[in-house]
Amino acid sequence: MSWRTVVVSNNAKLDYQLGYLVVRGRETTKIYLQEIGILLIESTAVSLTSYLLNELIKRKIKIIFCDEKRNPSSELLPYYGSHDTSIRLQRQIEWTQEDKTTVWTKIVREKIWQQAVLLEKLQKQEAELLKEYIQEVKEGDISNRE
Repeated sequence: MSWRTVVVSNNAKLDYQLGYLVVRGRETTKIYLQEIGILLIESTAVSLTSYLLNELIKRKIKIIFCDEKRNPSSELLPYYGSHDTSIRLQRQIEWTQEDKTTVWTKIVREKIWQQAVLLEKLQKQEAELLKEYIQEVKEGDISNRE
């Protein structure tokens, strides 16, 4: 059962050894992979092996990478998280360009809407500006409103 969030915030080398994540830094620590739900790599001075990445993905452990300011910049998730993931992926690949453009436009509009909702909760005047901005999003976000 995965329940741990492992945060690596200093210089370290991460690798895999007999079902364990091995963190070699100032000290060496071993953590059983079955206990890990999320691996958060805060430092850009961390190196890890591709074998470890593969084992983490097999166990559906989310990996979050941070930038030099320790802000989350990306995450790594397995393609095969559920029984029909490959079918869904194949169907999305087969979408027409028109469908992809429409979906992308909806995603951009929703992102702007959610930002406006947050600003509204924070009682910021910019919320109304963003709500107006949504109407300016062109198909496929060709004006790069995102």
